Amino acid sequence: MKVDIVYESKYGNGKKCVEHLQNIINKKGHDTKLFSIRDIKPDNLPQADFYIFSSPTHIGAPPQKMKKFLKNLEIQNKGVNYALMTTYLNPEAKTLQIMEELLQSTGMTKTTEGLKIKVTGMKGPPEKDYEKKIESFATDLFGKK
Repeated sequence: MKVDIVYESKYGNGKKCVEHLQNIINKKGHDTKLFSIRDIKPDNLPQADFYIFSSPTHIGAPPQKMKKFLKNLEIQNKGVNYALMTTYLNPEAKTLQIMEELLQSTGMTKTTEGLKIKVTGMKGPPEKDYEKKIESFATDLFGKK
């Protein structure tokens, strides 16, 4: 299966998380590629069998760059599955819900409620057990192997 992970990361916490996720998914036998929204345009995202979108939380929501990217996203293969993940400091943040709302018009299908990784300070690092949470998330999405 071809899996594309699209992320934004201001302080490197999100990038660290998606790189760990990519390694796990690759070990499960899938072809996984990472794309920073700073390096790809929303109308030029390669086709995949599954998409994962990851965003930090800024003031309770995804940063403006991520919102703009998701709002302008063009997906060719309608009905493809996706999942969401976020890093956050405040547990009341609505990042996953906002991302989901922005993706509703794409025709993709959400497969999970998403993954939240707490950061221990404004610039991180991620919570102590973040790797286990990511491993469990990957297993939920792609099974054991």
